[in-house]
Amino acid sequence: MSWKKVLGKSTIRVAAATLLLTQLFGAAGSVSAAGKDVEVHLIGINDFHGQLDTTSMVGDKKAGSAPILATYLKEAQAKYEHSLLFHNGDSVGASAPVSSLDRDEPTMEWMNMMEFDVGSLGNHEFDQGIAALKAQIFGGLDPKEGKVTHAGAKFDYVNANVIENATGKPLIKPYVIKEVGGVKIGFIGLVTKSTPNKVSPAGTAGVRFLSAEEEVEAVNKYAKELQGQGVETIIVLAHDPASTKEGVTTGEAADLAKALPADSPVDVIVAGDNHALANGVVNGKLIVQAYSYGTAFEDIKLMIDPVTGDVTEKSATVTTTFQEGVKEDPETLAIIKKSLDKHPELTKPVGTTDGTVLRTDAYNNEAPLGNLIADAMRQADFGDKASKADFAFMNPGGIRADLPKGDVIFADLAKIQPFGNTLVKLELTGEQVKTLLQQQWGTNADGTPNTKTLQIAGLKYTADFSKPVAERVTALTLEDGTPVDPKKSYTAVVNNFMAAGGDNYKVLLDAKSSLAGPIDLDVFYKYITDTFKGGDIQAKKEARITNIGVATEPAETPAPVNNEPISRAEFVTTLVDMLKLNAVSTAPEFKDVAANAAYADAIAEASKAGFIQGYGGNFYPERDITREEAATILAKLVNSPASEAKAATIIAGFEDGKSVSAYAVKPLAKLIDKGIFSATDKKMLEPKQGLSMNDAKAIIEKAAAAKAS
Repeated sequence: MSWKKVLGKSTIRVAAATLLLTQLFGAAGSVSAAGKDVEVHLIGINDFHGQLDTTSMVGDKKAGSAPILATYLKEAQAKYEHSLLFHNGDSVGASAPVSSLDRDEPTMEWMNMMEFDVGSLGNHEFDQGIAALKAQIFGGLDPKEGKVTHAGAKFDYVNANVIENATGKPLIKPYVIKEVGGVKIGFIGLVTKSTPNKVSPAGTAGVRFLSAEEEVEAVNKYAKELQGQGVETIIVLAHDPASTKEGVTTGEAADLAKALPADSPVDVIVAGDNHALANGVVNGKLIVQAYSYGTAFEDIKLMIDPVTGDVTEKSATVTTTFQEGVKEDPETLAIIKKSLDKHPELTKPVGTTDGTVLRTDAYNNEAPLGNLIADAMRQADFGDKASKADFAFMNPGGIRADLPKGDVIFADLAKIQPFGNTLVKLELTGEQVKTLLQQQWGTNADGTPNTKTLQIAGLKYTADFSKPVAERVTALTLEDGTPVDPKKSYTAVVNNFMAAGGDNYKVLLDAKSSLAGPIDLDVFYKYITDTFKGGDIQAKKEARITNIGVATEPAETPAPVNNEPISRAEFVTTLVDMLKLNAVSTAPEFKDVAANAAYADAIAEASKAGFIQGYGGNFYPERDITREEAATILAKLVNSPASEAKAATIIAGFEDGKSVSAYAVKPLAKLIDKGIFSATDKKMLEPKQGLSMNDAKAIIEKAAAAKAS
């Protein structure tokens, strides 16, 4: 019997996080003399966000949750004679309700139980202001609602780039020295300089953040102080973004590494904030980050000369905390149970539905669930004592599931809004609101429409699709029919992804004012419980959006538009279906593609045909495919060799040509030359952006046609 399983058409949709099973190693320094150097392992996490009872999906496998993470961390430390446990910021804030309902004291209790050695501040530690931050770390009554008394951290927190205005000194101690195995290790703390833009002004009142130049000076200063105390092994816990892709590490943490002297005593910079993988060397400094939510941890191996205190070797491994076959830590389970017993509402139904509160066709039209979420956003409390916002806008890509028929529990709400986005209140003119609506209607690489219809509250509009985008909004009013005044200022609530210009809603970057507020899921949960009081949760279409003049073919039903980003597995499955490949009788060789996976057949076929090779023995099937990755695959269909010079000239003709990865220059140029690939708006290639299913099918068809010709 063949190993293959019967596949349907390419309609698989893997609802998975973008985390990847990865074990990447940093570059080694000079070789140490065996038996002389002290081997120390720094075991750490970043961006845990109080996800005590949260299970994430990594590919098609369950990962994370504090009981599983605790087992991994304890086992990792038990393997080594000398180790230290650390966290690198955002351990609290944007947390799961099991932690957030008690101001993250359950997470602090968990870290104390785990006996962390050192931690740093992230931007979310500032969410509720300096007094709340100090109460969490040093103990005392939490100022928010005055209901929680913190025990305080039983380990050291460090930060060197947040300065109290009243004293002109660091908010907390800038560094700490830990001794293990007879060697000293210094930890300096930093937090991203964009923190004031990530939290409300009240969150950072009374402090200032050092500039990039001042930050480098501070690190150099404290590194010298550490050396004066006999410390030559220095770690910077920098809650700064960083990513390693195709062997290149970039981001704020990498910028810091470049700004430090090449002979700086700093050995390692631990990154955070952007929930990504980082594991590479920049200017002699090893930079590491282990995703987020406890779905992975880093194991930084240091070989330290006990005489000089210098690091002679350094490397890191990032391990995914898969749940299968791992026993949950009983001490952690006890902490979670205590919180759940205190808050039974977390496991009780918050209401019921008749199965009609759905996101169906939210990319193109008004959807009942979209209205419900936007209504909740509009009511959000930003702590500014203002009435509800004039408008709310929700991007359809952020609505990840439907409300189930029957009982609805908190977990169902978390599936709908799983990202932990922060809501942001902006001040926009009526003209900017109209521009925002126009930016819903983009264009795919092949010229076909790419619509991301915003789900709205507080306003209504009519869109005439027989008109060009600039003229498409023919009526724009408040709920009561009053026209929106182009020159008047209005308040609008969006999530932080949109506020940063995500999904091409770039006009939001020009907002007059911006106020960061609560977490979207917390707001949604509160709105559901306050509004429906455990009863029937209702939402329906209300003619908030009226689309007219949409081209249709009366003789047949048009194919559904699918604008969601597709994975690498889906792209390959679509390619194999269209090319009708069927020649393989052996399972795929990639380590992360199981023989019984729905996409295994297609991946094996594509590998056999030479379309794909993977990376380091893995294919990463669940990761969204990028435009340049798709081009690299499809270029193998086109017999049109392009010279290096010609390819470089073609790519250089685009505004973002320099952002194309070196491996993709020739393939992308070949497809552009053949008219298979085209630019997006403003002559941009956007090589790192994802592809929709419709976009993917269009370019595959063009590439197949070019091959046939």
